[in-house]
Amino acid sequence: MKKAENSQKAEIRIYSTQHDISEERVENIYTGEYRFLAGAHVITYEEFFQNEGNLPVKSTSLIKVGENYIHIAKKGAITTQMHFEPQKKYYGTYQTPFGSFDMAIDTEHVTSCWQEHEISAKLQYFLSLNNCPVSKYTVQIAIILGEISD
Repeated sequence: MKKAENSQKAEIRIYSTQHDISEERVENIYTGEYRFLAGAHVITYEEFFQNEGNLPVKSTSLIKVGENYIHIAKKGAITTQMHFEPQKKYYGTYQTPFGSFDMAIDTEHVTSCWQEHEISAKLQYFLSLNNCPVSKYTVQIAIILGEISD
């Protein structure tokens, strides 16, 4: 991943809970780049997905944290745009190696907090795929800025 101008290394920790299926909390940790751009905190990183016995496939991910919204974009093995803003519904497509799904996100709650070396955000939303409700989700994101040991 090419380093953007005026960017910093960042550790991205994403904790997600799928409430209607299981209350199990899943944690993913990535290393990426942070920059402040056009009034928003922008984080980019790469995700790798196992592809049924084949080599892992990659998606480049971007998280944009604004004052009252979070936008997530993925491009590659998984390609999608997801917009989370309280009391708004977002419609899009979720493309995977296994097919594409029509997606609806109904955001219940978004909060974010900025400190000198850390950004934290939390969102709660309902997800539907192909007009079928999937679950309610809670996602917490922590972005720690600065020197990250490899």
